[in-house]
Amino acid sequence: MHRSLLAAGFIAALGLTATAGPAFAKFGAFAYDQGAGKYGYSYNEDSQSQADAAALKGCASEGCKIVFRTGPRQCGAIATTENGKAWGGARRNQRDAAALAAMQDCQKHTHGQCKVKASECNR
Repeated sequence: MHRSLLAAGFIAALGLTATAGPAFAKFGAFAYDQGAGKYGYSYNEDSQSQADAAALKGCASEGCKIVFRTGPRQCGAIATTENGKAWGGARRNQRDAAALAAMQDCQKHTHGQCKVKASECNR
């Protein structure tokens, strides 16, 4: 009887471990259409293909393309100029670091002022 309880406990522990892991496997994507100056993004999606589709849908322009992706436990940010003609993006382990890097990347492409438009983190 004691062995069967131990076996049941072990199996239950394995089940909890197996279900806890995928909760952290979340994905994101950032899409951009430079001609239209539109962007879209996603985060905490269950697969990379779902993240890509959500970002493209959010961008809502035929010219949108995925410009970068974020994996599990990564943060991403996108910054653009007011007219959307220049942009920068970055992924980092922390939201503030991603936002700063996106701003710096955007500023490399313009003499104008860039502003962070979106920053999100995956679980």
